[in-house]
Amino acid sequence: MDASLRPEYIASSELATALRHPTEPRPIVVDVRDVDFAGGHIRTAINVPEWKFNDDANVDDLVERYKDEKQLVFHCMLSQVRGPKCAKRFLTRLQAVVKENAPRPVVQVLVGGYARFSELYKGETDLLED
Repeated sequence: MDASLRPEYIASSELATALRHPTEPRPIVVDVRDVDFAGGHIRTAINVPEWKFNDDANVDDLVERYKDEKQLVFHCMLSQVRGPKCAKRFLTRLQAVVKENAPRPVVQVLVGGYARFSELYKGETDLLED
């Protein structure tokens, strides 16, 4: 596999620091869970259920919307299957849609997913939302 199609990984502590940074642009957090998103999620996260990544047009819309961002962080509950799969799918379409030398966002997967992040930051309303 092309190394450019492998997402990086980011720890919960790194994501929390980035989300709380007073001057840097916040990462775009992409939560690929389905109905469980409504039961709690990272504040500011966008919800794009994993099944939407099966259609190139849906992914291309995401690429078009977020290709100029600095950082995108994908996750699901544990970030073992759905989160990494969707991050790879985004990278594949990003490579297909965006010109070769154009700047691209850093695409990452949240280690431990929402489960780990919410365990570490439970009660911290600047990071989590019910």
